[in-house]
Amino acid sequence: MLTQRCIPLEPFDDLTIEALLNRIALMDSNNFAGNTGVGEREARIYSKLVAKRNNNLGHGIGRSGDVNALQPKAVGSSLMVKLTKAMTLHVLRKVVGLHFINDVLLLPFATGMSITLSLLALKSLKPEAEYVVWPRIDQKTCLKAIFTANLKPIWIDSILEGEELTTNL
Repeated sequence: MLTQRCIPLEPFDDLTIEALLNRIALMDSNNFAGNTGVGEREARIYSKLVAKRNNNLGHGIGRSGDVNALQPKAVGSSLMVKLTKAMTLHVLRKVVGLHFINDVLLLPFATGMSITLSLLALKSLKPEAEYVVWPRIDQKTCLKAIFTANLKPIWIDSILEGEELTTNL
């Protein structure tokens, strides 16, 4: 499956699937021994039950503004997306017979869509709302979600005062 990038002829047993998922998850920085991720894009899963259910894959895919971009801190998650894309293409071409398909786009329901839906839900409670107060951060996803919800951002610069980060309103 990894070398041929296609659906295996013989299905894997559950133990093999779990072993593969565990090896892939170990490539993500949030699963490095002794690592405590504090970055904006670090996966953090508080509940061991949720981590187990998601095979310790918490990063998601893509980077801000580009769903196909590889994540340096999420090598395993990036591999999972590339593998899924390749197997999807294999099925569409070889199994379904759609030989003309050259590429596919896999879209997660993740951060950007979640923010957009949250903003739309809030807007439904207050239809006259036009603006979102947005602390300026290096994250295009938030901005795209604001525009997708047909709202306008009001940028607020953060200021470092001594040891504390404050917001300039």
